[in-house]
Amino acid sequence: MYTEDNNEGIYVERQTRVPIFSMTYGHFHRYSEIFYLRTGSCVYSVAGESHRLQAGDLFLIAPGDTHSTRYEGIVPCERTVVYCLPQALSGVCQDSHPDLPERLFHTGRVVLSETGRSVIDPLLDTMLQESNAPDPYSHAFLQLQVMTLLLTIKRHGLPVYADPDPRRSNGMPLSPCTIFTQEEIRCGSGISTDINAALHYIAQNYAMPLTLTEVAAAISLTPTYLSRKFKRITGTTFKEYLNYIRIRQASQMLLSTDISVTQIAIRCGFNSSNYFKDCFRRINGVSPRTFRQQAR
Repeated sequence: MYTEDNNEGIYVERQTRVPIFSMTYGHFHRYSEIFYLRTGSCVYSVAGESHRLQAGDLFLIAPGDTHSTRYEGIVPCERTVVYCLPQALSGVCQDSHPDLPERLFHTGRVVLSETGRSVIDPLLDTMLQESNAPDPYSHAFLQLQVMTLLLTIKRHGLPVYADPDPRRSNGMPLSPCTIFTQEEIRCGSGISTDINAALHYIAQNYAMPLTLTEVAAAISLTPTYLSRKFKRITGTTFKEYLNYIRIRQASQMLLSTDISVTQIAIRCGFNSSNYFKDCFRRINGVSPRTFRQQAR
């Protein structure tokens, strides 16, 4: 069995925690950590900031970042963690996807689509089996499986606290692991759970014809209150944030598929191809077609 003290740079762990379990101390290690919560809920604290995770959420922790976990709710919390030394991926898919290992150096929460979960659940089961009963081929399989995991995160995952202001990225497309600063996401003495819920709802339902009224109803707020608080905490309007999330996903689809621009617009929640193109150009600086051509 691969463990922290006996591995070739990658190992996988699965544990079920009772809801009252709490890690009272922060710790860090030299591994990158890919934390997936299959059931239950927990609060993940990293470098003094708290992130509330729900079943199906995923969290990336960079090497050296101090973190701890507190489990909540009334159901057992099952989590699977992939530990990976970034150098363990050296040479794997470097020609086709050289950016993927870089993701292991960024800390942030990721909300997966239903499709993403359906891919990641069995993938983690397979990785756990390789890690628990390794043979001479297991490390090579785990390397490829970590890359598959990162590609799935890139294709089917959205950061909850993504910065939608293109001015902060100097006009360049934003990193998928960008998160708001502590001042931007905090409200009062802690993270605003209602805005956190709104961001989570948007990330999971961006492809639907979402409205401020619908999201407000889903989290038991009035539209006026949600609009005002959303702007105060995130620094952007509900509509701007929703469009940014949709354009981020559209950008990934333009790079990873051959689907037409019109179909991508529809799949990402836009009911007008022209409006989609205007939003895309405003955020990325070029048209969708040019974006795809430049990448290829």
